[in-house]
Amino acid sequence: MDRTLDKGGLWDLFKRRAVIATDLPPGPTRDIAYQVNEAEGRGDATLRTKAEYSALFDALLRAESATAGGVLTLRDNGQLTNAGQAIEDYLKVAVDTDEFFDHPMYAVHVTGWPANAMQPEQPVDAPAGARLEVWRIDPADAQPNPAPGAEGVLFSSPTFSLVNSGNRTLRVPKRSWKVNLEAHGADGRLVGMSRLNLKAMFNDPAQMRETLSWALFDASGVPACRHSYARLAFDWRYLGLFFLVQQVDKAFLSDHFGGNDKGNLYKAACADIGCATLEHRVGDGGDDGGRQYYRDGPADRRTYLLKTNEEDRAANTYDDLAAFVRAINGVGLPGGDGAFDTDAFRESVEGIMNAPAFLRWAGVNVLVGSWDNYFATPANYYLYNSGRKGAAADFVSKPYFTFLPWDYDNSFGIDYFGTQWQYADLLDWPASTAAYLRKNGSKSARSRIPLVTNLLANHDFRQYYLDHVEHLLDTHFNPKAITDQIGPDPGTGLWERVRHAAYLEAESPTGPAFTGRQFTNDEVYRAGYQQSELWHGEAHVEGIVNFVRMRHDRAREQLAKLRAEYPRGASGASFTGVMEALPGHR
Repeated sequence: MDRTLDKGGLWDLFKRRAVIATDLPPGPTRDIAYQVNEAEGRGDATLRTKAEYSALFDALLRAESATAGGVLTLRDNGQLTNAGQAIEDYLKVAVDTDEFFDHPMYAVHVTGWPANAMQPEQPVDAPAGARLEVWRIDPADAQPNPAPGAEGVLFSSPTFSLVNSGNRTLRVPKRSWKVNLEAHGADGRLVGMSRLNLKAMFNDPAQMRETLSWALFDASGVPACRHSYARLAFDWRYLGLFFLVQQVDKAFLSDHFGGNDKGNLYKAACADIGCATLEHRVGDGGDDGGRQYYRDGPADRRTYLLKTNEEDRAANTYDDLAAFVRAINGVGLPGGDGAFDTDAFRESVEGIMNAPAFLRWAGVNVLVGSWDNYFATPANYYLYNSGRKGAAADFVSKPYFTFLPWDYDNSFGIDYFGTQWQYADLLDWPASTAAYLRKNGSKSARSRIPLVTNLLANHDFRQYYLDHVEHLLDTHFNPKAITDQIGPDPGTGLWERVRHAAYLEAESPTGPAFTGRQFTNDEVYRAGYQQSELWHGEAHVEGIVNFVRMRHDRAREQLAKLRAEYPRGASGASFTGVMEALPGHR
């Protein structure tokens, strides 16, 4: 701990944390926190806003009457002062983003929300008298809406907005929700987060697929969103179990890229220029600059939607994205398609993106059979241009991209097209996409995903990718590893975490869920606990463990045939589960 601390330093120390005042031991430290919370708080049990931390600093300064110059003395002659002890006490009971998502389940409760705004497809601001509250709960609680315990409400705010989210599931009976905690600039962040994503898991009867997918990404050193579960209620009316997942935003970027958190973040969709294939685009006069990757019109209808630096004319040209697309498509390299299997192509790609992290994403994605992303669609992913370490301000002229995954409910054996994703070719991804494209009205017989196909055409990239796939099969992606997460015994694992809240969505085993969930409790039980195969309308849902067994075995068979040309371990890579540090500037 530093010897002194000014008000800006205290804000920097706590701005990504929430101090849970009720967890403080009795004494002056807790008394000050309570006084500040009562004077500046928003009706919850935490200190978390800039106004609260400013008031906390002032209160500590008043208590240290000998302190001059608007600075707290934390240590005097090597010993903690009262102010220093207070800061340590507050840090002990503060939760950051990781600790927030470590808790297994939350209650998210909205009161005073108008009944005619329960299906908002555009953000709706909270009206006067409305309030959003969040508190910790026990996943096994038998009440649909457990009241706050002794700890109290962790987060409460009258200033927020709500909107339904999703593409394929936007208008389904049980909708997903996005909460904006900073509507109209309100000081409402929770452990640094400005958004809460509550995903309805509408397509997943087991209610566990997203959790399993994100765990695999995290174990693979791919930037992964933190996540938990929540029970959502409006005026104590239970809306069901939801997957609570971190937003990919500036706070997420700061967590994963440190000081390089001010670059360009693109979200990929199917919009103004089609789906986000990352194919090279050339306009009139041979122009292949950034202007080719969007059309005039509403910015929120762009295929590659810029989520940061939108108003910065020096950064919002899309020229960095155009440079990335040129590199991954081998533009300017001689040799036609043969150029992809050259050192020049590999070096060009490595110079503009974290290729190993992308290849590790690819290994996870093809194993879990997630098709609604940069596989069949392609959409539902992010690209982040952080620039290089030591040259963050030069990210436009010297781009360096990282691929960020998103949206994993359609995974582990969920299919609507008659495709057996567990048997997909490890190298030829587009070969599995014909039925998907046909059903979605595409004239293409194969998905166009050059970031996958071009990189896997390179011997070195392919070797690394196959070695990582085998590492996953050995460690995290096999029937035992997945069963251990779901819960090998009654009362353990993910199943125990989700089943109580899921069952509370219906009044009988075979009756419809009153929350709009498309699966009965019996189907949830068969899919989640028994790991049974389900047919539900057009959906064919494999049991998760059975899917993993089939995918694991077929991947082993494919690897055995490929190992003659790509010997096990020949890449020399060690898979530590940690993402590479950003390269230095050149």
